[in-house]
Amino acid sequence: MYRIQYLPLAEADVLEAVSYNADTLDAPKAAAELLDTLDKTVEQISTFPYAYPLYRTTRPMNDELRMAVVKNYVLYFTVKEDSVELRRFLHGRRDRDRWL
Repeated sequence: MYRIQYLPLAEADVLEAVSYNADTLDAPKAAAELLDTLDKTVEQISTFPYAYPLYRTTRPMNDELRMAVVKNYVLYFTVKEDSVELRRFLHGRRDRDRWL
């Protein structure tokens, strides 16, 4: 099993998504479901990180970036030797190339 490491940007993205659902949309149940689904997805990633597709872009990147869909969001991560770095957690409609 790979060790999971949330990068600060990913942590901030998760907090923003939960806050938006709970406070702005006044949907605390949706926020809780989002967190629950995210936790389950991260658990699966820690076991089978290469089961998720690569993020394809025309820009050069230092690391291979993989992605996992979590409800209306996409979790972007990189697989290291013995760990997985969770890099971003963005709404599916965001301009990915701008934020990655």
